[in-house]
Amino acid sequence: MLVCTIYNHINCMIQVMDRPHEYEHIEWINSNQSRIQLSLLPGINESLNNRKAKINIVSYLAEWCPNCHYEAITLKNIYNEFYKHDLEMILVMNYSSIYKSKKFAERYELKMRMILGELNKKNKKNVNEIAFTKFRNDASDSRIWGTPFHIIIIQGEMNKIGIVKGEFIYKEIRELLSDHLVDIKLQ
Repeated sequence: MLVCTIYNHINCMIQVMDRPHEYEHIEWINSNQSRIQLSLLPGINESLNNRKAKINIVSYLAEWCPNCHYEAITLKNIYNEFYKHDLEMILVMNYSSIYKSKKFAERYELKMRMILGELNKKNKKNVNEIAFTKFRNDASDSRIWGTPFHIIIIQGEMNKIGIVKGEFIYKEIRELLSDHLVDIKLQ
């Protein structure tokens, strides 16, 4: 089983290694300045309604996005380390069918809850009409599809949120989670 898991992990990485990473810093913004209410985005209410976590992370991915394959490994590591420490994570799969989205989550052993986004297929004609795109555009994210994208909510505060317009910088997100969730020493 372990050999199979390692093989699958390596095989996944080989398939997406030809794409450069899109690492981005966490940017803290006032969500009230967006023309789209944060609560209209898929995953926000689902994350906040289930329980009051100290930190909620809503991650938007697409199964066909090479950088989302990179990010899946980071999300798995973050979740496995912090889910017992009052972290709520939701995976919003955009532009993909439920079948492909589930296969993506299974491939990377993502254990957080997953929901579908506003479009269930890659559709350039409709992408600019969805709340997710409008919110991203208000936050100066000019990428067409905008995945990966993350929203960080600390203690349910919806006015000042963290966004990441690309992949997490692992050290940065880990430090943020460690500072707010547990008293552990970073290695």
